[in-house]
Amino acid sequence: MFLISVLNIVIIVLAVIVVILVVLYFAGSKLMEKQANAEKTMKQMSMTMTLLVIDKQKLHIKDSGLMKQVQEAIPFYMRWRRFPIVKARIIKANVAGGAQVMSFICDPKVYKIMPVKTEVKVTIAGVYITKLHSAKGVDLSKLK
Repeated sequence: MFLISVLNIVIIVLAVIVVILVVLYFAGSKLMEKQANAEKTMKQMSMTMTLLVIDKQKLHIKDSGLMKQVQEAIPFYMRWRRFPIVKARIIKANVAGGAQVMSFICDPKVYKIMPVKTEVKVTIAGVYITKLHSAKGVDLSKLK
């Protein structure tokens, strides 16, 4: 009698674990699809610019100097997180308005090797720096 009840408990626990694993598998595949679509959209929106990097810091989004629309678009659960922010002057771009100082959110890998007070050529998608193409005195092999 005791053996049957222990066996029933083990079977129930295993069934619950299997159900949890199946749910996590399908949720993970949906998230991977979503991420692939976001990367595809980011690639379509990207453009190459030449920037003069003024400053780089890790800041909360409200202290970053980003536009209000960008701050409001960030999910509420990420607003307390610190983002790698690069403040730079746009030198050459296919954008009307010419040379202006803006704040950008930077990819963490790019942020580590981004030089300060140097002219750099980067790929930007919206206000997000995705790739560093060239900079004086920087070894770009660290990015790969």
